[in-house]
Amino acid sequence: MRKLFLLFLTLLYPYFVFCQVGLSVSPPRVYYNLTPGETGSQKVLVSNISKNQPLNLSLTFGDWKYDDHGNNQMFSPDSLSNSCASWLSFTGGSYISLAPGENREVEVVMNVPMEQKDSGNVHTALLYVTQMNPVDGVNEQGIGIKINVRQGVKIYHKGKAPEIRKLEIENLSYDKASNSLQLVFNNKGNSWINGKVTATIFNEATGKEITPEPIVFYTLPGDHRIMVIPLGTEPAQGTYTATVMLDYGDDVDIEAAQLEFAYE
Repeated sequence: MRKLFLLFLTLLYPYFVFCQVGLSVSPPRVYYNLTPGETGSQKVLVSNISKNQPLNLSLTFGDWKYDDHGNNQMFSPDSLSNSCASWLSFTGGSYISLAPGENREVEVVMNVPMEQKDSGNVHTALLYVTQMNPVDGVNEQGIGIKINVRQGVKIYHKGKAPEIRKLEIENLSYDKASNSLQLVFNNKGNSWINGKVTATIFNEATGKEITPEPIVFYTLPGDHRIMVIPLGTEPAQGTYTATVMLDYGDDVDIEAAQLEFAYE
């Protein structure tokens, strides 16, 4: 039987992989708030939830960032200017073995250097937990496969500089071909900013509204984001006013834009 080798990386949607292999790593994100010269640690729980499959795991670090559409991009460690991968280490070694049903806490230590290669207030890295003993399986075509899992935990570091949270909308347009709003915005602050985008499309003649589903977003300082907001409902002919709001905190932290367009 022909065999294939598959490696799954999961950052946000682990359930599909867990059903096959039984690896759980939590939390998905850890945060450090340290000044130059300070040391701190956070704990990550690694669990083997399989009933019969032992796991041999390696622990390594890498870099990551968001692309313009908010997707995760992975890089080798210490390759990005805001990387903190080289500041990180493990207290118990970089290899662990878990029996079925066993879990273990991994302590991740961060030592912030006195001198840093950039002047930013936010640094990131990625903790990889990689299965080293593949599991046999069969895909939908009946081909034998080898499955192993690499799961990632995002690591954030923030210094003690005063936090600036600022999003700016660059452009808002309507695309008839995809029946969607096209929103472009930037993170102009010095901190990570998470929030949601809401939109309302108002028919000037009838008063009827189209309200797309809110979209959750995550950004880092300097991020340029292009977001597609599907309307879901086909507009009737007429003139519309679209209002888009970026809500990322209290009532003060709201950025909004309006667009008038005709649908014919």
